[in-house]
Amino acid sequence: MKKTTVLLFCLAACLTSLLSGVGLPSAYAEEARDITVKVPKGSGMFSINLTTRIFTPPGDGPFPLVVINHGKAPGNPAFQKDRPMYGQAMEFVKRGYAVMVPTRQGFGSSGGSYIETHCDIESSGQVQADDVEAALNYARTLPYIDSHTIVVMGISQGGLTTMALGTRNLPGVVGLVNFAGGLRVESCASWQHAEVAAFGSYGAKVKVPSLWMYGDNDSYFPPPIPQEAYAAYTAAGGHALLIDFGTFGSDAHEMFGVYDGKPIWLPQVEKFFISLGLPFDVKYELRKHPQGQNPEDPEAVPNLNQAGIEGYRKFLWQSPPRAFAMSANGHWGYARGPKAQQEALATCGEKGGQGCELYVVDFDLIKH
Repeated sequence: MKKTTVLLFCLAACLTSLLSGVGLPSAYAEEARDITVKVPKGSGMFSINLTTRIFTPPGDGPFPLVVINHGKAPGNPAFQKDRPMYGQAMEFVKRGYAVMVPTRQGFGSSGGSYIETHCDIESSGQVQADDVEAALNYARTLPYIDSHTIVVMGISQGGLTTMALGTRNLPGVVGLVNFAGGLRVESCASWQHAEVAAFGSYGAKVKVPSLWMYGDNDSYFPPPIPQEAYAAYTAAGGHALLIDFGTFGSDAHEMFGVYDGKPIWLPQVEKFFISLGLPFDVKYELRKHPQGQNPEDPEAVPNLNQAGIEGYRKFLWQSPPRAFAMSANGHWGYARGPKAQQEALATCGEKGGQGCELYVVDFDLIKH
């Protein structure tokens, strides 16, 4: 491979509801914030709401902020589900950061329609960045957010959006992280050139440093597109570090989006944060458990072989509602969603499990 509890105060939850119209505490709200809010974008009859997930460590803060921007899947963005980026977010939360994950206009449960810019990739990034700026404006109203220390990152179109946002040099934004960023517009014959030109244009305006991570078997942006975009960005004056992490699974484009990519991106992000003068040591055990029982420890789960332990690690990256089931003869299954418990038990049984039982539901240890 190449270079690579605090109680959730009722007052805070109520304030969030008043500001946003909705505040939904999670299953572990007694220890840390996990709320979904509706962030306003625009005003009056032209206002729309952007569904936004906010996570914080235990306590009052204020906490420095990480913003994670999602990508764009093929097809109609309205059918694309909200992606809370839960597993990724928790890596920052336990290190003392608040995390905001906005769902942009026209995607998932957010309002409005997706704004199509066709072959103008540079403008597409800026249009998407409007939504992230609205989320940052909202974050500045929250007493538990340190709006003087913000790192913005994104994957795929979210990476392009991140770099476009960087051109605005907003107060408090100290660094940018681009995971496989870009926008593939196959209906445009010269989209690759438009992609490179977009990053070149951004590089002339961004003043803060950035980290870029791309892989060799990226199905959206294979070499030499990332290298050409990076060259255009830096030639225009942008300060960035490009990490080519080689091949990853069947598609390097998914590296940041899946559990198995964590050993690749997390060390590089740690180095980047340290270079910005930001701490990255783990500070919080987000959930405490009685009698030493700790469902956060994959090695403590009984009856699992190595494949089962790896499966459990992936389960821990799932956003609640979630459930993990297992049997005495070593079979297991997990699921997330409104029917997580039934589906986890069913998967365990389908794998050959005899007498499958729930082991963890959300964050609660069911079987001791």
